[in-house]
Amino acid sequence: MSDARPDHAVGEAQPDRGAGVDWRLYLVTDPHLGGGRDAVPGIAYEAVLGGVGVVQVRDKEGDDDEFATHAVAVAEAVARACTETGRVVPVFVNDRLDVARELGLHLHVGQRDMPFARARAAMPDDLMVGLSIESDPQLAAALAGPGPVPDVIGVSPVWATATKTDTAAALGPEGADRLARAAHAHGSVRGGVRAVGIGGITPTTAAQLAATELDGICVVSAIMAAPDPRAAAAELLERWEAGKSLPPEREPA
Repeated sequence: MSDARPDHAVGEAQPDRGAGVDWRLYLVTDPHLGGGRDAVPGIAYEAVLGGVGVVQVRDKEGDDDEFATHAVAVAEAVARACTETGRVVPVFVNDRLDVARELGLHLHVGQRDMPFARARAAMPDDLMVGLSIESDPQLAAALAGPGPVPDVIGVSPVWATATKTDTAAALGPEGADRLARAAHAHGSVRGGVRAVGIGGITPTTAAQLAATELDGICVVSAIMAAPDPRAAAAELLERWEAGKSLPPEREPA
């Protein structure tokens, strides 16, 4: 028997779970870049104080019990920052479905993780499921059919990055913009599927992506490896907002 729980009737729009989320700056954690697993909660806390609106806990090492303990520590740190700022910052778990369900956290899966349809069917209806997208065919497949679609896609890689080496060819701003437009146009979600760009994003390139249809930027090393995560987050957000204020025909200096 399938454990699928349809989250909308045929012909009805999928619930817009991402409404109200500040997608402009999305942090994916990395214990190695952050100086060890114990340092990650503090970095996430500072990053949220600096303006990060979404946090994804990513750690490919250790078993599920170890990861769950780590994810709880990060989620608690994010919650403290939210209490101090009056904001709501969703926390995603990378790949580990059972942990996400147990802790009541959102889930993000990649193209080489479990199939999106299986992940979505196994997750509670009120929790978001994101999906990494590297190409037009992958996005077309994710949006095809009558079933649920991702709540958010991570468009990657925008530029080549040393953080992950098992990625597809760089999309560039133009490719990222094209995928974001297609995601936004999908009619089964009110407002469309959200899209954030990841890969090679720095303060210098953040403003360039602000001119695209992306809802935000997703970073790892730009915050995890920064000496001051709060200041790094604030600078990235400032550059993104500065890019949004530029006339469409201009390129950031």
